[in-house]
Amino acid sequence: MIPERPLVIPLVFLAAGSLAEYLLVIPFSKLIPVVLLLLLVFALPRRGQTLFSCLLALFWMSWGMAALAPRLDSRNVRTGIAGYEGKQLMVEGIVVRRPTILPEGERIELQVERVFTDSTETVTSGSLLLTIAKGRGNWLTGDRIRCPVKIRIPRLLGLPGEFDYGRYLALRGIDATAWIADAESVVLMRGAARPSWRRSIDSLALRSQEFIRQSLPDAAQRGVVLALATGNQQEVPSDLAAAYTRAGVTHILSVSGFHVGVVTAVWVIVLRWLMLRWEWLALQLDLRRAVLLSTLPVMLLYLVFTGGAPATARSVFMVTVVVLAAWSEREVELLDALLLAAFTLLLYDPGVLFDLSFQLSFLSLWGLLVLTPVLTAPVEHLLTQEWQRMPVLFLAASLAAVLATMAPVLTSFHQVSFTGIAANLVVVPLLGYGATVLATVAVPLSFFMPSCAALVLMFTGWLVQLSNMFVQWIARVPVFHSFSVGNTDLVITIALLAVLGFVNSRRVRMYLGSLLLVALLLVHLWPAPVPDGKLRMTFLSVGQGDATLIQLADGRTMLVDGGGYLRDTGRDFGERYLVPALHGLKVKQIDILVLSHPHPDHLGGLPAVAEQFRVREYWQTEGSGQGADYQRLLKALAHQKTAARILHQGDRLQVGQGVLVSVLASPQGGTPGKINNDDSLVLQLQQAGFSALLMGDAGFAVEETLLKQGIGPVTVLKVGHHGSKTATGEQFLRRIRPEVAVISAGAGNSFGLPADETLERIRQQGAALYRTDQQGSIQLLYDGQRSTVGPLVAENGLVSAIRRFALTASNQLR
Repeated sequence: MIPERPLVIPLVFLAAGSLAEYLLVIPFSKLIPVVLLLLLVFALPRRGQTLFSCLLALFWMSWGMAALAPRLDSRNVRTGIAGYEGKQLMVEGIVVRRPTILPEGERIELQVERVFTDSTETVTSGSLLLTIAKGRGNWLTGDRIRCPVKIRIPRLLGLPGEFDYGRYLALRGIDATAWIADAESVVLMRGAARPSWRRSIDSLALRSQEFIRQSLPDAAQRGVVLALATGNQQEVPSDLAAAYTRAGVTHILSVSGFHVGVVTAVWVIVLRWLMLRWEWLALQLDLRRAVLLSTLPVMLLYLVFTGGAPATARSVFMVTVVVLAAWSEREVELLDALLLAAFTLLLYDPGVLFDLSFQLSFLSLWGLLVLTPVLTAPVEHLLTQEWQRMPVLFLAASLAAVLATMAPVLTSFHQVSFTGIAANLVVVPLLGYGATVLATVAVPLSFFMPSCAALVLMFTGWLVQLSNMFVQWIARVPVFHSFSVGNTDLVITIALLAVLGFVNSRRVRMYLGSLLLVALLLVHLWPAPVPDGKLRMTFLSVGQGDATLIQLADGRTMLVDGGGYLRDTGRDFGERYLVPALHGLKVKQIDILVLSHPHPDHLGGLPAVAEQFRVREYWQTEGSGQGADYQRLLKALAHQKTAARILHQGDRLQVGQGVLVSVLASPQGGTPGKINNDDSLVLQLQQAGFSALLMGDAGFAVEETLLKQGIGPVTVLKVGHHGSKTATGEQFLRRIRPEVAVISAGAGNSFGLPADETLERIRQQGAALYRTDQQGSIQLLYDGQRSTVGPLVAENGLVSAIRRFALTASNQLR
């Protein structure tokens, strides 16, 4: 039987097919959906039977898999432009969409057609995401450009909870990335071969952005107005963007249904007022229907003008459905319109399912439609006046949106703010009904009456300034942090929304909803596993940095260094990588935090750890570090009153039952304010029958000192200075005779680490060698008798088994 909502089955199974392909990544022939479609045609006369529904479900599932498979197929990784990974070359190609303007530069998606290497021209293909660090050009969609680049394919570091940027780009059809220091290196070969309406709109959008920049000198005001008027959020200052996120109102900066609705409503009001001034036209036309129909090209123009984000596309599609229904004098249920919008977007591009903006947009509106009535029902009988209903409805809608999107927000950002429920009462009027309308009016005025447009933007900037001040004030309220929310919570959230939206029986809704809420509580209240009595050492793959997590047999934890970026990137390494990795390893607190020396590749991730974990004790060497990260670390430790200890050579500290940490080397003095590699702490962790030597960045000079001290054999050596040729000498290796050697280095690093001569010395000694640049994070387990070592990140067993079965079946069918 065809269900009451006929789009449910196609949407669910189209999404299921995309998800299955995303998880399994198996070759999938496009012939399968064709065969299933033919079977559906033959089964159509019997559509009331179960066979038709099953074939329909299989067809849409196969469609999702077949559409997504080519983007994720690993056999395509080394073809086209991606085959030039790591090489410096000249590329020529076509700009495929409007450049994204960055604070200092811009980002371009380039369809590469030619590659030039050593005076050799090669015809190739592939999509390249090109980031220009400084400067901007006048190129637009369809222009042909040429520039020197070094091709890079993003890969996972090998950390738990790590964001897969490479797969994210693959879903967008991008094969590789490249970076250029200055826009002057880019040469415009020729303009677009033929003009297009999209190119014209992109040109207008970029001109509008430049006009806004010139009219608003204040960076904070300018960034927010650019986001509201043109959809470009890249120029919102990072601290202000963080404040909007903490205040729970970051949605106002993303062009979505609210903005589309406001712009459409203003257009309808203004156009209808103008048409009513013309009596003859009012008599000839049905003004209501004519004005409604005129919103369709306006919304399409607005969609393209603001960049065509999935949230905007969903909103435009839904409003279009509502407008057409009103124009044809038919009723439409908003939930059906939402399903139709989501189905259309997934049909066009199944990869949009994994776009966070699509997920948040879809879930927030779904929550508004089904949760708001549930939240207002208990007080509905008390609201007898309209002025009473509106604020309650507004607060209920804000709470519904927060609850519906909490799972993906916590999964991606690990924090959620409930202050947004109240903050929306101030920010939405200021930015939504005020600044958005004024900025949208100023954009067309800038082409005809620039002085008037500048005046409008000045008033817009004042409203934005008021909003920014309020947001920065309310952002001081603590937010809810959680790293325990994952895919299970998202599945339960979707199931709960489905029950509220699609189950008609009130009794069944209450029963199933209560069951799902109980399941959600059990997921988070289930007792944590007790320590298994094993010592774990996890050498985290933090790129060209160093971080080692030690989990003692009694459950206590010790973190030595925290990785970090070698240069200032404006990003927080700890927030992006280290903190999620620690939560992925089920770390609840850090009992001992150790900084071997304050170089950025050892220090960078520690401030975020100290801000988000309870740290009981902190160890460092004599002296102090330099820079903002070091001060931020000390401030966070002081805030939670962490006990600090200065370590000196010869110190021996009991850190657990039968576990001893010895300080074999510490700074012996040098240039004040300057920290050298040999100023690293060198620690030795010992347990009965086991020892681990952590060398930090220490080199030959420190090794000589350890030899004079009479250092003996060790089980595990954390190789000094990322495998540099200035460390891990032959005599030192002969003395300590490590069974296992671990090197922490970044894949394809520009320093050439680890050095070949160091690798050869370790091999000659016979130690088992592990490298984070090749194997990701490495974990050692010691159970009191023997130790085992291997890569940490392993594929989920069930997914791995299904994938092997699917690959076998696929190969047999082929």
